[in-house]
Amino acid sequence: MTDDDGTDSDASTVGTAPKQASQVNPPLAGTLRDETSELWLDQFARYLGFGRLSAFFNISLPPSYLYAIVTVVGWTLTSAGADILVFDNTPIYVRNPYFLLQPFVLLVGVFGAHALDRSYRQVIDEMQLRERSSNPGQFVDLIPRWLPWALFATAAGLQLVRTYADFANFTTVGVVANGLVFPFVYAPIIVQFLVVYVTIEFSLPWRLYKSDVSVHFLDPHGVGGLRPIGELIKKAYYYVVGGLIAYALITYAPGVSGWEISTTAGAIFTGVWLSTIATVAFAVLLLHRFLHREKRKELYKLEAELHTHIENPWEVRNYTVPDDATETVEDIRQRIQEVSSTREYPATFSIWTQLLLSVAVPKALQLFLAGV
Repeated sequence: MTDDDGTDSDASTVGTAPKQASQVNPPLAGTLRDETSELWLDQFARYLGFGRLSAFFNISLPPSYLYAIVTVVGWTLTSAGADILVFDNTPIYVRNPYFLLQPFVLLVGVFGAHALDRSYRQVIDEMQLRERSSNPGQFVDLIPRWLPWALFATAAGLQLVRTYADFANFTTVGVVANGLVFPFVYAPIIVQFLVVYVTIEFSLPWRLYKSDVSVHFLDPHGVGGLRPIGELIKKAYYYVVGGLIAYALITYAPGVSGWEISTTAGAIFTGVWLSTIATVAFAVLLLHRFLHREKRKELYKLEAELHTHIENPWEVRNYTVPDDATETVEDIRQRIQEVSSTREYPATFSIWTQLLLSVAVPKALQLFLAGV
C-alpha cells in the first residue's frame, strides 16, 4: 500500500510475504491481551477497598465485579427493605416490577465492559495488528487515561446539582439514591461501559484508518480482513440494544396500572437510540473509507506495474504481451482480481442483516409499548 505520506510499503502488495515483527519494531512482552488486563472501573473499585476485600475473602473476581454486586444488589435490597420496614412505603420494585431490570442492566453493563474489552484485544491478536503495524502500541491505549475520570466527575457533578435542586421533593430513600447511589455507584458503571463502547466504535476504526496496516486482500470472506472488527461493532451494539429494551420496559411499564409516563421519556429514548445508530454508522463509514482508499491505491500500483510489461497497454485491440513476460502478466492480473473482488464494507451479509434488525427492534418495541 501507499502510506499517507506518499511512501510505498511493500508489505501490502498482494501475494508479498508480510514483514516480520522483529523487522518492524522491537517485540513487546506478551500479547495485547495481556497488556490491558484491568479496566478503569477495577481501579476505581480498588480505591474504594474492593481489591483488599476480594483478597481477604480469596475471591478470584475482578474488583469491579465485586464492587457492582455489593453496591448495586446491596442498594436494591436496602432501599426496598427501608421502604417496607422503616417508611411504610410501597417499594418501586412492587409498583413497577420492570424496575428490577435496572440493577440487572447495571450488572450486565459491568460484565459487558469486560467481555467487550476481552473481545477487542482478541480481535487485535486475530488480525495480527502487532505484526502488521510499525507502531503496535497505538492499538493498546486508545482512550486517554484521564477521560474516564473526567466523564465520571461530570456525571457525578451533574447528578449532585440535580439532587440539590430537587432536594425538597425527595423522600429519604430518594435523597440517598440521588445524592449517593446514582453519582457514585451507577455513574462509574455507565462511564466504564461508555468508554469501552467508544473505544470500539470510534477509536479503533480511527486508529486503523490512520495506521500503516495493510488491507488483507486474500481474505476468504472478501472484506479485506476486517470481519473481526465488523463482528465486534455488532457485538457492542447488541449490549446497547439490550439496554434500550430494558429502558423501554421500565419507562412504559406494560400492564402496570397507574404508572405515570414522563413526557420527556420518549424524547430521551429516541435521542439515545439515534445517537447509538450514529456511532455504528461512523464506525462502518470510516472502515469503508479505509477499504476504499487502500483498494484504489493497490489497484493503481498493480495497474502501473502491469503496464510496464505490456506493449501498447492503452490499446485493448492492439496491446501485446512479450513471451518472456507472460507469466508475470498473468500473476499481476490474478492479483488485480483478488483486489477487485474485495468488498468495501467491513461486514458480511449475515452481519449486515443482524445489525439492521438490532437497530430496528428497540424503536419498534418503544412505539408498540407507547401505543398499548
